[in-house]
Amino acid sequence: MGLGIDKKGQFIVIAAMLMSIMIISISAIIYSSVTYFKAERWEEYVILVDSVKTGTTRVVEISLANYTQTLNTTILRDNMDKWSPDVKQAYPGFGVILTYTLPSALTQAYGVSINYALGLARTWYQATSFSAGNTNVSLSLASAGLTGYSFSTSAFLKETILDATYTATTKMLTIYLSIEREDLIPITNLKKDSFSLRVDGVSKDFSVSRYYSSTYSRFIYEIRRENEPSLPFVVSVTATETRGIRVIANSTVMQV
Repeated sequence: MGLGIDKKGQFIVIAAMLMSIMIISISAIIYSSVTYFKAERWEEYVILVDSVKTGTTRVVEISLANYTQTLNTTILRDNMDKWSPDVKQAYPGFGVILTYTLPSALTQAYGVSINYALGLARTWYQATSFSAGNTNVSLSLASAGLTGYSFSTSAFLKETILDATYTATTKMLTIYLSIEREDLIPITNLKKDSFSLRVDGVSKDFSVSRYYSSTYSRFIYEIRRENEPSLPFVVSVTATETRGIRVIANSTVMQV
């Protein structure tokens, strides 16, 4: 009888152990599945946020390019008004809400004073000239419980005429200039068709070369105008970079 009890007790113990192992195994599987799907979902959120930031940057760049070509002062506001519902429509089910503000104030950035109006600004016809665009965005994702994730996006192009000289003996006009974008990163890939030259208000032909200058300690473009008959008073160089953003810089000319 005692042996029967022992066997029955052993069976109960073994059954209980098996049940515990099964519960632990199932719990581990469920936990792994939840963790996996949770990680997958968060990866979607990260990709979504990055995509919205990239898209917003492109909207600002396109708007600034349009502004510098047409001087349409409301183009960034108009494009952001379209971008906000486009984002919501592109990601159905995420509860995306994108709001924005456009700066309309004087701001110090990139070594210059930028006087924004509806997120756009330009200072042209100076030795240091620039074009700038900026927007501040707040992004919420209802499905992720993310509220008010904020970021700023800007586009910027600066042209600096470092020197403009005229050599009377060779009738050579030479202009040295640099081109920089956001974070003052030098733009080094522009070709002749990215520039235009006006000498005392008259469009002129020219040649252009690009190289690092030890004299100016930066990457520069050298624009040359041959057979210029006399000392010019002022030169104007228009630069348009690959995003379509334009800037115009002026400088008086020194005879050497």
